[in-house]
Amino acid sequence: MLKVLLHAYTDASSMATGLPKGWLDAVLWIYTVTSEATWPDAYMQQAPDPDHLTLHSPSLQSARGTGWDFQNLDDLQALQGTSWWYNWSPDGNPVAINFSLAHSIEYVPMQWGKWGLEILSKEINPKAKHLLGMNEPGHQQQSNLEPAEAAALWPQMEKIAHSMGLRLGTPSPAPCGANCVRRNPFQWFDEFFAACKDCHFDFLATHLYTCNAQALQWYLNDCKRYHLPIWLTEFSCPNGASGPASRQLAFMADAIQVLDQDAAVERYAWFAPRTAGDWLGPTASLLQPDKSELTQLGKMYTSEQGQAPTAETAGETLSWSEMCCECFLTHQPSALPQANRQLCVDCGFHSS
Repeated sequence: MLKVLLHAYTDASSMATGLPKGWLDAVLWIYTVTSEATWPDAYMQQAPDPDHLTLHSPSLQSARGTGWDFQNLDDLQALQGTSWWYNWSPDGNPVAINFSLAHSIEYVPMQWGKWGLEILSKEINPKAKHLLGMNEPGHQQQSNLEPAEAAALWPQMEKIAHSMGLRLGTPSPAPCGANCVRRNPFQWFDEFFAACKDCHFDFLATHLYTCNAQALQWYLNDCKRYHLPIWLTEFSCPNGASGPASRQLAFMADAIQVLDQDAAVERYAWFAPRTAGDWLGPTASLLQPDKSELTQLGKMYTSEQGQAPTAETAGETLSWSEMCCECFLTHQPSALPQANRQLCVDCGFHSS
């Protein structure tokens, strides 16, 4: 629902990597690395410091949330160990929202795209505390917004947030593999902030899909260039249809540790309570597929502290093909170490 699948690579590409057809496509934009990989210098360079951005990080009892449209109240009850949720909409199931209000679980509205701003204030619950900006504007199959276009809409977002007393989050660009407005989320952010110099933001929202906690930490560190509290409003480990549960559990344990120990991270939301298919696979589910009970992963996520990795759930070395993300981020094979350049060719990127 919230991803763009790649279709740009041939069957030969999959055969060259030894992976099932279609898996390499997903890997290219999942933003993962092997333990030996490093991000290209061109990607790691510091962006200009926007002087108009200020840090405001209130104390929160719990940062963990979920992205889900709760139609079954039993599902929400099972996830009471989390503190907030959203559903990519300015409103939701009123029964779920009322339950949340009664049990100190915050529902956070979102302005998903450019449509409906004129009625947004009427749709937001008057007890809301925060407002999320446009969803994945760098993806053509999501809110699909040029940075300048989003900046032109922002005064309306500010007016609504101010009138309702809401803390306002930025749009949430994410790494994009195909059909992109901008492939690199930081390029989208840089252009957006440059076009929105007098705008107000209370926190930075973004997404990341990876099975590598080191990549997650690197991504968060890059987000700090904007000097805003960070909301990671979608994250998960794309483990595939038959990926081992141990890999998912290891990533969850490591990721919770990274997120909880990073003072810049204000909130984060796992995607999703229920998952399936060839991309995320069933092991990413917080809930059982046929009943409102927590999986082992869900118990870890809703516990006060994530379970530490054990010998059985220790992080695994990922396929070398995941280093294709370096090419995906830069499209400049010549800027990569010699040993990595052939990967770019294998992944479909070529030197100019």
